Amino acid sequence: YKLCKVRKIFVGTKGIPHLVTHDARTIRYPDPLIKVNDTIQIDLETGKITDFIKFDTGNLCMVTGGANLGRIGVITNRERHPGSFDVVHVKDANGNSFATRLSNIFVIGK
Repeated sequence: YKLCKVRKIFVGTKGIPHLVTHDARTIRYPDPLIKVNDTIQIDLETGKITDFIKFDTGNLCMVTGGANLGRIGVITNRERHPGSFDVVHVKDANGNSFATRLSNIFVIGK
């Protein structure tokens, strides 16, 4: 399987819901509970969604950009900044806390 971050969710023609992932896959009829920034688990043979992980505090995540690239930790909280970049605070296994933009966060586990 493969983990994919949900980039966009929209309703296409004839009211069919679509989901677009970080690697440009488009999947029709996703689970209605899946939201943007969640991570879905895709079965590579069928291309179907087998599981999903919510973007939530207490979940394990990996940083995919910026100065903290490659660091893994637990999401502690999320600061919403309307009209600007949302900031996510992460705490790693050594107890160090750091902050990064929401766009750089990839949820990898519960």
